[in-house]
Amino acid sequence: MKKVFQFFLLFIGIAFSFSAVAQNSNATLFGVVTDDKGKVIDMINVSLKNYPFGTSTNPDGEYLLRIPSGRDITVVFSSIGYEMVEKPMNVESEASIELNVQLTPKSEQIDEVVISQQRQSSGNIVRINPRSTSVMPDVGMGSVEGIIKTLPGVNASNELSSQYSVRGGSFDENLVYVNGIEVYRPYLIRSGQQEGLSFVNSDMVSSIEFSAGGFEAKYGDKMSSVLDIKYNRPSAFSASADVSLLGARAHVENISKNKRFTYNVGARYKTFSYLLGTLEEKGEYSPTFVDLQGYFTYALSDKWDLGFLGTGSYNNYQFVPESRRSKSGIFNDQQSLEVYYDGQEIDRYQTYTGALFVDFKPSKYAQLRFTASAYSTSEAETYDIIGYYLFNEVGNEGTEDQTDSIMNLGIGTYHEHGRNYMTATVAGFEHRGNVKAGNHFLQWGVNFKYEMVHDQMKEWEMRDSAGYSLPYSDTETAVYYLAKTDYDHEQQRYTAFLQDTWSVPTGIGFLVFNAGVRSHYWTYTDHLTISPRFSASLRTGLKNNIIARMSFGWYHQPPFYREIKDLYGNINPDIQTPRSIQVVAGADYSFMSWGRPFRLTADAYYKSLKDLIPYQYENVRVRYLSNEISDGYAYGIDLKLNGEFVSGTQSWMSLSLMDTKEDIVGDGHGYIPRPSDQRFKFSMFFQDYLPGLPAYQMHLTGHFITGMPFGMPRTPRYTHTGRIESYKRVDIGFMRSLVSNGKNLTNWAFLNKFNECSVSIEVFNILDVQNVSSYTFIADYEKNYHAVPNRLTGRLFNLKISAGF
Repeated sequence: MKKVFQFFLLFIGIAFSFSAVAQNSNATLFGVVTDDKGKVIDMINVSLKNYPFGTSTNPDGEYLLRIPSGRDITVVFSSIGYEMVEKPMNVESEASIELNVQLTPKSEQIDEVVISQQRQSSGNIVRINPRSTSVMPDVGMGSVEGIIKTLPGVNASNELSSQYSVRGGSFDENLVYVNGIEVYRPYLIRSGQQEGLSFVNSDMVSSIEFSAGGFEAKYGDKMSSVLDIKYNRPSAFSASADVSLLGARAHVENISKNKRFTYNVGARYKTFSYLLGTLEEKGEYSPTFVDLQGYFTYALSDKWDLGFLGTGSYNNYQFVPESRRSKSGIFNDQQSLEVYYDGQEIDRYQTYTGALFVDFKPSKYAQLRFTASAYSTSEAETYDIIGYYLFNEVGNEGTEDQTDSIMNLGIGTYHEHGRNYMTATVAGFEHRGNVKAGNHFLQWGVNFKYEMVHDQMKEWEMRDSAGYSLPYSDTETAVYYLAKTDYDHEQQRYTAFLQDTWSVPTGIGFLVFNAGVRSHYWTYTDHLTISPRFSASLRTGLKNNIIARMSFGWYHQPPFYREIKDLYGNINPDIQTPRSIQVVAGADYSFMSWGRPFRLTADAYYKSLKDLIPYQYENVRVRYLSNEISDGYAYGIDLKLNGEFVSGTQSWMSLSLMDTKEDIVGDGHGYIPRPSDQRFKFSMFFQDYLPGLPAYQMHLTGHFITGMPFGMPRTPRYTHTGRIESYKRVDIGFMRSLVSNGKNLTNWAFLNKFNECSVSIEVFNILDVQNVSSYTFIADYEKNYHAVPNRLTGRLFNLKISAGF
């Protein structure tokens, strides 16, 4: 516990030591933002162009921003559905400038404005500035998921993976949408090393919205969270490029001269070879991950729009292991594991997504959308790896013989073999619509999906300990583990939703309500689910603005193919549909401190979980016990403090407390912790710059997350009583802006062609903490099993160069 406290103080100290030298050499900008009718607008982004400076307007439309003095800057006012306003300025030191701005709605996006405003008031939605992804130090190369992992209620203990759990849910309980299209992740990936790029290309993003629970009926059938991404529909030419030791990415977007056709195209390349060299398991890593995405729109007329979103990705992971040396145990009981390998692993994943949109606006109060989409994946996981291991007791830490073997505890061999192939296609058609009628905003949708999966799986493991095969038999040589599947899956899904949002004025502000219902039918289970949902919020007009909110609803998660398959490849024809009843209550408190805006957010929640399908984690793969069923619960509290800890920059801290358990029906062991039961989490994202020199910037992320339960693979869940070590990690990046807003900040003439350019040095895992992703179980001579940790990446330096045009 003492080490935990020291770590906590250390990365808090690292962050705030950078701001300790800050001086008041800036100026203050303040004002009110209104629309074309003089009505105040909240949640308007107020930022400095191409700088990490920004804030947003409060419910009274007010903002306050500290800006650099004595230099040319451009203040940008922007929000979805409004025309952007830019104001060039050059102010004196410590001046106080009032700047009131009026924004004009975009005529073609009036309904989107209404949706955004009402959702911010009535739902549990968090809006995130997409720019944060480009500056956050992250081995995921600026992934959106890197930002999500810093939010309260979100747990992720593996920097190599984009997967996360939310409020006690599994990785499979999270919805991800890109422009309204649901995103699927590859099925066969079992470790972060294989995963590569996440689906979302952050260079193409215009808005990020996230809900950790209590979301509306318009969102699909998962029980934990929603990540709603919108790709940008450009209004002018823009391009960017980014090169680092981990890979490269580039994007370009533009609009035609007649303003009808737009395109937004991005490409990414990533290789983990440099990063994976810090792992304990040494060998020849050859991972290559490539993807190409494009979003195109064409305005057929004032009322008709056509759009297409297309993506393609190719992941190739090759690994020839050589050796591994690991050490584990406590002070007076230290063990070492040495493994020498033969064989290799070759994995390939190819995924494609295409979606065609047709939008029709019969009036300025109504909008209809028709979408045809298809997703396809082809995956292959092949490996034959033989490991020869020595398991020894070594000297105590701090003694002369701490690296020498005192006693041999075990010796043996294992052979892992896999030939797993899967192809899957999900094709669908959807209609969505909305209409504004007086004080009500009505939304509806219907969806049809056709699923085709072909799964051919054969994997086995043989173990030999001290010359005896495990499990031991006098009559035959048995395999330690065997799983086989050869199955074709073809099913259909039908979903529909209807919801209404309306507001009611009160004496101290106004109330916003949202009520809706969602239905789902899957032919495999022949089961229709009905999910009513309700939320309400009260926004006060007090000086210190408070938004109080609550939500209540039913959430069903009809299984996909993954859930109907058990640990040994058997298919369950009688699978249940997991469901939960969720209650969420929270509040936002906006206030001023040190002359700068802050917001404190608090949420408390309770989930009653029924008909769950128990599961086990295999690194980042979820393996289901589809022939079992459980009931459970989850409850907790999430806190987040967001604001200008350093003037003009947005930083935040988040803290979560959570408890989740389940009772597997018929096992006689009562409630046990779920695999996602991580009790405490603290994360932060901190930004700073040198006083008076905003071109020199620092960005830092830190995480402390207590460990999740674990046990031997393929053993009864009630035996999983161990706890993985707490996850502790700090990443830091130092950036020098060379060109900003077309202004060359150096004497190098060749930079004049860029609109912006920067160079960064990043230090990943600066404290070099050896975190644990999972455990390998080794048998000694007495057939006792010992858990040896599989550790994640160590400290690593990265150089990154970014440019914009």
